[in-house]
Amino acid sequence: MQYKYVAYTLKEGIVKGWLEGRSELDVREQLSQEGYKTLLVKTGWHPPSLEDLIPSLVKVKTGELVRFSRQLATMVLSGASLVTTLEMLSSDSNSRGMKRVIMSIRTTLDEGGSLSEALAKHPKVFSKLYVTVVEVGEMTGGLGTALEQLADILEAEQEAKAKAIRTLMYPLAIIGLSTVTLGVLMVVALPPLLAVFDQMGADIPGVTKFAVKAMASIKENFLKMIIGLFAFFIFIKLVSRFPTVNLWIHMFMVKAPVLGSFVVSGELSRMARTVSMLLEAGVSLAEGIRLAISGTKNRIIQNAFLAAEDSLLTGHGFADALKDYPVLPHMFVELVGLGERSNSLQKTMNDLSEAYRKQLERQLDSLLGMLEPASTLVVGGIVGFIAFSMFVPIYSGLNAVP
Repeated sequence: MQYKYVAYTLKEGIVKGWLEGRSELDVREQLSQEGYKTLLVKTGWHPPSLEDLIPSLVKVKTGELVRFSRQLATMVLSGASLVTTLEMLSSDSNSRGMKRVIMSIRTTLDEGGSLSEALAKHPKVFSKLYVTVVEVGEMTGGLGTALEQLADILEAEQEAKAKAIRTLMYPLAIIGLSTVTLGVLMVVALPPLLAVFDQMGADIPGVTKFAVKAMASIKENFLKMIIGLFAFFIFIKLVSRFPTVNLWIHMFMVKAPVLGSFVVSGELSRMARTVSMLLEAGVSLAEGIRLAISGTKNRIIQNAFLAAEDSLLTGHGFADALKDYPVLPHMFVELVGLGERSNSLQKTMNDLSEAYRKQLERQLDSLLGMLEPASTLVVGGIVGFIAFSMFVPIYSGLNAVP
């Protein structure tokens, strides 16, 4: 949501502008992190900028962020200055958005700000987790190591997404192309042939007539169907903004037979990896959990860890509250409790992250193993239907010829 703000600093005086945030409190926190004293924050609307209309022009992709983090870590560990490193990264980058961000970071550094302060000015590129890890790295003198850890976690998430896309790409492409081929034959090739065979008195299968009429109806109402689908999509997007409906959707996602295991494994792997990285960087457990929760996408799992955070802050165990949420695997809860009691939570979380990452990969491989024969069956069914729809009338027409 867009918020209009009025803020003040001794250096700049009164500053007005717009910020994207989840709530008024979130916007106030962003302004405070940038060194502003907030005078006014209220909701509003302003005309979209070019960046809002065409985000792909300036959006920083995950790959660019991974490359930036990895190269910056290498240069910092080798003893190069941040300004020199940023100049090199800016000249090497092919992304307009990344160049703009790097130049903005350099400007902040030239003005005497820290790297974490510079990164915090770009919340759409650098998450709170990213900024916090960099800030801890600056304070402990381990900035290069912190950046390497961030690059590792971003790279792991990018690879997981890429593997999921690769897994689904082939079978979906085969089914899609076969369906398009069937549609073209039903709309373009088959109707003229059926008209000829009908004049010759040939027998035409009822399923063929039904398919041709259905495709003709789709062709006539194609625009209405597109508008209807678009309206339905907008309706779902609007309805999902209601907290109760949104919670139902997220509940369905973790309870669905096949989808649920993917969602739970992915969320737990990301959560455990983030907490492990933050603990290793020197962040407190309470702060690490809070930051890790902000990166959790499913609200059901998020609620479980919010309850665990409250339990930790009130002096009770972190794992105790997780037992009340059956969506979390029993093994995960027990191992977290064991790591907490043995004061080895960082290692336990790292092991759990690897375990659920490998489990997610196995699930993707199993899904691919099911999709490949399923796509073969679908393609075979489409080919069989085409053969039945076209060759039966052809043979019947040839027999009708005197």
